[in-house]
Amino acid sequence: MKYAKIILAMASLLVLAGCTTHKPAEANVENVPFQVAKNYFFKNDQTLPVSPKITTAAAFDQLFGMAAFMGKDGQPTAIDFDKQFVLAIVLPVTDMSTQIMPLKVEAKGNRLFYYYEVKTGEQLSFSIQPVSIIILDKQYENHEVILNNDVQR
Repeated sequence: MKYAKIILAMASLLVLAGCTTHKPAEANVENVPFQVAKNYFFKNDQTLPVSPKITTAAAFDQLFGMAAFMGKDGQPTAIDFDKQFVLAIVLPVTDMSTQIMPLKVEAKGNRLFYYYEVKTGEQLSFSIQPVSIIILDKQYENHEVILNNDVQR
């Protein structure tokens, strides 16, 4: 009878231990809002950036030019580098129709994970340089940026 009580107590402890919730490490993931910057082009006399993070207007203006056109939404997206910074993905020149589509940005600790997808279409009769620029709040500027083109949905 004494052993039965001990076994019952141990079984109860095992059941309780199995019922406790454990927060996974992913619980500290924060979705980071961003805005897509439009109507910019990569200057053809520049080398591809090593890092996607650009934190000053001077560095941005050295790499990118404005591609304004008439009509609705023809002006380049305004970027206030006092309050914002950008992540820019620039791919090599190609003659294939190519789109870079930002999917999401997540903050985990002091890292930013930028998920994007590259879609390649038909061959063109001219060359393009695919560019994607997203604008983020300055509060994330000191985070390490990790690019992830391996789409995980």
